[in-house]
Amino acid sequence: MRISLICKRFYTNKDLIKDRFGRLYHLPRQWVTQGAEVWVNAIDYRNDNCDELTVEGIHFQTTPATLANILPLPYSLYRHCQRVKPDIILASGDSHIGFMALLIAKKLNVPFVFDVYDYYPALKGNRIPGMKTMFRYAVQRADLVLCASEPLMNRLASLNDNRLLVENGVDTSLFAPLEMSQARKALRLGQENIFIGYFGSINEARGPLLIKACRMLRKDYPALHLLLAGKLDGVDVNEPWIRYLGELPQRDIPMLINACNVVTIPYADTPFNRMCGACKSAEYLACGKPVVATNVSVHPMVFTDAPSSVCSPTSESMAESIHQQLTVGKCLAFPRHLAWTVIGHNLY
Repeated sequence: MRISLICKRFYTNKDLIKDRFGRLYHLPRQWVTQGAEVWVNAIDYRNDNCDELTVEGIHFQTTPATLANILPLPYSLYRHCQRVKPDIILASGDSHIGFMALLIAKKLNVPFVFDVYDYYPALKGNRIPGMKTMFRYAVQRADLVLCASEPLMNRLASLNDNRLLVENGVDTSLFAPLEMSQARKALRLGQENIFIGYFGSINEARGPLLIKACRMLRKDYPALHLLLAGKLDGVDVNEPWIRYLGELPQRDIPMLINACNVVTIPYADTPFNRMCGACKSAEYLACGKPVVATNVSVHPMVFTDAPSSVCSPTSESMAESIHQQLTVGKCLAFPRHLAWTVIGHNLY
């Protein structure tokens, strides 16, 4: 089978090619191991270069979409698919990408699959007139819609009956348990401190309630420190007990997770967060760490057998759950179905 995937090169603050990150890398990788020929056309909004390279059997081409290149973008994508002659076209990353890929698939008379890993209409870029219409059109006319979470599946039910749950998984060769003292030694962190971790986008909807919760907990745990890494947007982290490490490559995250006493998913109850299927829960569980997550999206289902892992999206509730996890340290076994090897095999 010849598969063409049209997507973004940079998504969730990671580089698809250099970081080898997430579903847009690992699904094609698994398809290649099962005998498929996979071409990924990665739309690049940051660079003017048009690069071609092969990584682990996946054929990548980057197509620039800067201001100088934006007008010929649809034709460039069409010409690439025309050369590849795919049996199926997939699109992922945003509403307009799905719309363009749908038109290309119809022109080439091949099936179209739309991968919706976030609720794209809630993204800032979808405020542009016409974007939401393109999203609905692409979802309605797709031969199959892949959804990263159950809430997304339910949200899109009225638009397309042909939906399939494909959760965000984890690379178990990278994310694995490591003795906490070893991780701290490697990171030069104090062995005597308590570290609460969060590694992902830090913004108004993802982070402040954790900072407030940890500030409360420091009254009873003066050795408690907050360990953060990820893109910072409008959140003040300038406190001596907060260690912010900036944006780090994916390969560095497992060490940070393993250095923590408790790791968290501090999502506020927003329309976007309700639809998301975060990679972090699978990454945390693969490292065998106690987790605290707010009860938005699929978190209550993921942590059904660990009620102390779930809290209301308030700083008070999160502080209480972190306290419980520091006391009990309840860890769930890693669900094997969340390994990319299993997800990719089942989808193919």
